[in-house]
This record gives sequence, C-alpha cells and structure tokens, in this order.
Amino acid sequence: MIDPTALSQANLGGLVLAGGEGKRLEDYLRQLRRESLPKQYVNFIGTRSMLQHTFDRAERLIPRRKILTVVTKHHLAPEVCRQLADRAPGSVIVQPENKDTGPGILLPLTYLHKRCPEATLAVFPSDHFILEEDRFIDHVRLEARAVHHDPSQIVLLAMEAQWAETDYGYVVSADYNGHNRRGRMTTST
Repeated sequence: MIDPTALSQANLGGLVLAGGEGKRLEDYLRQLRRESLPKQYVNFIGTRSMLQHTFDRAERLIPRRKILTVVTKHHLAPEVCRQLADRAPGSVIVQPENKDTGPGILLPLTYLHKRCPEATLAVFPSDHFILEEDRFIDHVRLEARAVHHDPSQIVLLAMEAQWAETDYGYVVSADYNGHNRRGRMTTST
C-alpha cells in the first residue's frame, strides 16, 4: 500500500522568501551589528540566522534540492553569500529588487512551473520566529496532504489577528461570498 504522506510529499516543493528589506528593524540591527543587513540574515537566538533556521525547518519536510530561495540582488554581501553557499545548484533566485511578497512569490512560481507543473508549493518566509517548529511542520505536512487531495485549494497558515495591522497585513476570516466567519481565509493588506 502507498503511504499517502509520501505521495503528497513527492510533489512538494518549498520556497524560502528572503528578499525583504527589514526596514522596521533596520536602525536596531545597525546598532547591534554595526552594519546594515536585513533581519532574515541576522542571528537573534543561537548561532544561526533567521534564514538558516528557516532552511532547517523546510528541510524537515522537503529535500534541499526542491527548495527555492528568493533573495534580492543588493543583499548579496559576503555574509549573505556564506549563508546561501550550501544551497542546491540553481535553487537561489536573485530578484533585481524587492517588490514585496506577491512578486517575490510569482517569480519563483514561474520558475517552478517550468520545472514541475504539478508541484505543490509550501512558502516559508525567512523572517518569522517559530518556537514550536515540530508543531509547525506537522501543520505544513497536514496542509500539503489537503492540497494534494484537492489541488484547487490554497491554504494559509496564520495566527488569528488580535487587531487590524495594516503595516504587516493580516488575515480576515470570510466565506466565499466575502462574509466574515471562521474557516475561510482571505488576506487584507
């Protein structure tokens, strides 16, 4: 008998978003490190950067060769290049400039579609701190299976917003007609 988990993970690819500018923490990081690096390339806890923690999380579920990483061209300082050095050949996509999340996802989606049009993609922002990593990966695994069973679905894992945070974007629960309710997610920025 075929293991449904293995089947759903067979076409699972990952996308690590690392092209953001980290403007909200820029002054703090400049004081802390005496250089200007976006927060995803900085280690706040332990010896690894937020990006390296993200790679480790994604690789619990997806083989390294199937994880694409999006960075912005002007981020390619020596420290960033060091963090990207062990990525699979052809898996780092350099965008000319940061155009925020939508285009940051669209560019690698076109790349992935040419390589594997049937793939399911899990997106991992590299500037998130996740304390319960095993629990998080279990949720990603569960949602990958759901998308495998119904490829028309887009699944968004998120925390329930306590208030509208227009600077970050937030999730509003709504049904298909746009009426607020729990269960269906739409985003608002």
